[in-house]
Amino acid sequence: MNQIRLHTGYFPWIRDMGKTLTQEGWIHPDRNSDFNVFIFVIKGQMQVVEEGKEYFLQEGTGFFLKSGLHHWGGAGTLPDTSTIWIHFYDRQEEQTPTKEVHIGSLPSLQASQSYQLFTPSDYQHELVLPKIFHLAQPSPFISKLKELYELYSSAPLFSHLSLSMKTMEIFLDVYRQSLERPKLSSKSDAVVQKLAIYLEEHWESKLDPDRIVSEFQLNYRYMSTLFTSKMGISLFHYHERLRIHKSAELLRNTLLNISEVSHQLQFTNPYYFSRVFRKVMGESPSDYIRNIYRS
Repeated sequence: MNQIRLHTGYFPWIRDMGKTLTQEGWIHPDRNSDFNVFIFVIKGQMQVVEEGKEYFLQEGTGFFLKSGLHHWGGAGTLPDTSTIWIHFYDRQEEQTPTKEVHIGSLPSLQASQSYQLFTPSDYQHELVLPKIFHLAQPSPFISKLKELYELYSSAPLFSHLSLSMKTMEIFLDVYRQSLERPKLSSKSDAVVQKLAIYLEEHWESKLDPDRIVSEFQLNYRYMSTLFTSKMGISLFHYHERLRIHKSAELLRNTLLNISEVSHQLQFTNPYYFSRVFRKVMGESPSDYIRNIYRS
């Protein structure tokens, strides 16, 4: 569907933004741009074609045009159609040679976990924006876009940085609302969701494939492959990461020492626990304790 994919560790780079109030005969420019386009229709109707696929954007509709694809307007655009638009770049990996970031290889952004500790890996995801969306009550969203335009127009010092951060916030709103819309979940989606819940409910114990097979009455290899394809992380590593984050909560909120936490989570020994902890958290348990100033 030619959806735009943003790296969650970076902000979109704003090229420019503006408002359009169409006149009789106005159509969207015919072009193939090196920047992405976001359009939100406040009033009226706009017709846009991207790579031969036609879209009619009604009042309260937001739409993303992807860079590098040929798009143009159609005669279906009505006079007095009011829009706000943003032109932005997303491929920082190409513009910043010192950073090796490959969007297509990143896992999709998932709903937040129950823990409140974030690691560098939490920022290594892709945010897949919906191609088109419609808001039944667009007023709050329009207000945010207008505030963004006022910031762009006033051009205070370092306004491009503020624009980037606020635009990312708006795009996150779009993404959240796309998740909240009712969807027909497939059987495989339901299995993955139940597996994730099961792992979160059994975080204190080691991963037990036989127990999972008994619980779900499905082939373990099938479940493992399905989970990895949907979540972008294997069953084992999802459970391992969850257990380490839970162990960090114990270290942060109790006076248990490293050996006691290791024992409670049924790790083979404290040395293996420390090695896994460092892999997930980026530091050893002892360094973690020092950094949180635990009494």
